[in-house]
Amino acid sequence: MKQEDKEILKKYVCLNPFKYIDIQQDTQWVCCPSWCPTNIRQNNTNFNDTETLKQSWFSQTVKDIRESVTDGTYKFCDHKVCPQLSQLINTGVKPKDFITIEEFQQSYDLENYSGFPEQILFGFDRSCNLKCPSCRKDFVPNDDLESESHKTKKYLLDAVDNEFSESAKVIMITGSGDPFYSKLYRDYLINFDASKYPNLERIHIITNGVLLTEKMWDKLKAKPFIKTMEISIDAGTKHTYENITRLNGDWDALIENLKFLRTQTTLEHLTLSMVVSQYNYKEMEIFYNLMLEIFEKASFTFSINYRQIVHWNTGAYTIKDISNISIFDPAHPQFKDFLAELYKINNKSERINHNFHHLL
Repeated sequence: MKQEDKEILKKYVCLNPFKYIDIQQDTQWVCCPSWCPTNIRQNNTNFNDTETLKQSWFSQTVKDIRESVTDGTYKFCDHKVCPQLSQLINTGVKPKDFITIEEFQQSYDLENYSGFPEQILFGFDRSCNLKCPSCRKDFVPNDDLESESHKTKKYLLDAVDNEFSESAKVIMITGSGDPFYSKLYRDYLINFDASKYPNLERIHIITNGVLLTEKMWDKLKAKPFIKTMEISIDAGTKHTYENITRLNGDWDALIENLKFLRTQTTLEHLTLSMVVSQYNYKEMEIFYNLMLEIFEKASFTFSINYRQIVHWNTGAYTIKDISNISIFDPAHPQFKDFLAELYKINNKSERINHNFHHLL
């Protein structure tokens, strides 16, 4: 790493390890697993007592990660894949979830940190109506309600209620599947009990949007708290969406749902995301123009996020497959074509965010 990069990292502290937890069925993280790929759960087994959530949160592993973001090494983080570190290193602009080291020292006691997570990502149910190859090898249906897998997931949901509900300010559902296909999450949102979450400020929904119909939306008791949302689309055309990036998807239903969502006034911000690879990079501008056409007159703000495709152990793509389609890799034979497409959208709008800063 360049000396100037080391110096700027020493100036800012990422707050994720102090505020954020991603709870999955057999792992746990203090950031996106591809940005900070260190599992904080002590044993890669299912929970068997209600203290495990707390134990993982205060484990030595987490203490080491917290120290790394305060000493400026960020040695547990991927500096290129993380869009916030990429932004900080390559543009000098402070990311939204960072504070200065001086601000941190005034507000936090690293050695005796005892705060509970304020941002909780529900990632323990992978049930989804789509079978996107970047994410999974095949369709993942809902569990049988009597299965051990379902009981474990229900246990995790109850553990959040019991251990972290009072500290929770933001709940994110879901980073692993679809909240409107998953029976576990769907029932949670339909029957949401706000009395358990006295400090809750908002619920952030992460969805593919295909099942987010007007009928579904009107069922949700959680609706007043759903103030932000991310819809992952990964294509700018029906053909690419239904045949390459979003298998089992329905483009027409998605567009209809997006147009309905545009009319809602309780939302504060919507993120529309596109994971970029060799298969869809020529649709980056098409995607931007389509989303702008649909949401430009919405009452809420919106942004468009472009992200590098990364390897997930759960996906159908092998590490070699991901390498072959990583169009943003300077060694890729079509890299110059990708740069041309990237430049088309790079300065188009302040609504655009991406983790390709190091290439520009």
